[in-house]
Amino acid sequence: MDLRLIQFGVACIDVAMASVSWLILLCTYPDFARWRLEGFAEAHEAYTRRVGWVVGPLLLAQLGGHVWLTVIAGGGFGLGLVLVCWVLTAAWSVPCHRRLQQEGPSSPSLGSLIRSHAWRTAVWSGLAVYSVRLAAG
Repeated sequence: MDLRLIQFGVACIDVAMASVSWLILLCTYPDFARWRLEGFAEAHEAYTRRVGWVVGPLLLAQLGGHVWLTVIAGGGFGLGLVLVCWVLTAAWSVPCHRRLQQEGPSSPSLGSLIRSHAWRTAVWSGLAVYSVRLAAG
């Protein structure tokens, strides 16, 4: 398979992931503060389950694409950024979601979730720029 075609596909996935990340950062997470305490846990659980159907395949495609690029073309900078996002997600964002689920929308964990996601958004945005430049040659 043509390297440029793979780079283009990976760049598209990276741009999609950055776009979803910006939407969540600017719209979804700040809106959590407006949700009512009554029913918050159920609504939050439903949100995380539904968004997983969008984000999960993107994350897996992104990881697979960058592994593939690293194997066939060397380097690994993009894969490193993907792994940084995975570590931030597992170590910071997921625990924030768990606390938020238990404590409700007025929890201090909401601020921590937004900060953690801002870092992930910055990394995903940088990765998207890097991938687009790589694909453009």
